Amino acid sequence: VKHRFSIRWDTILMLIEMVAVLALGFVPESAPAQISQVVINFIASMQYNTFRQAEGIPMATTFCTNHVRQMGIFFAKAVRHRNWDHVGRLLCHLSMLVLFVLGGVIATVLCRLFLGRALLFTLIPLGILFVDLLRADRKAAQN
Repeated sequence: VKHRFSIRWDTILMLIEMVAVLALGFVPESAPAQISQVVINFIASMQYNTFRQAEGIPMATTFCTNHVRQMGIFFAKAVRHRNWDHVGRLLCHLSMLVLFVLGGVIATVLCRLFLGRALLFTLIPLGILFVDLLRADRKAAQN
């Protein structure tokens, strides 16, 4: 039995991001900041439109302000309705917010050490995610 292997859009987007990050990692420090801003803004907009949920929970995965808002909403719902089912969503948004802060701290340290080349370190989580998405695509093709 032959299975047709197809790659989903989100997997392709991860590859595009990795290529863009690799290219930006070698832009000289003297280059205008707008070069990086335009590329990163484009990537962020593509992420916003592609990754609309995490763990089956609808969310704007690219904005930390959304997570603060959603935590407040689900905390209020849990307390007001005495329904602790909302705590799961609250914790999901809290974990995303903690990861944003952790990423900011790590990025700050790396930027102090490596300047613009610190961007290349993002290839590590992007590569892991790319391989994970590629495996999911392959598994879906086998089913």
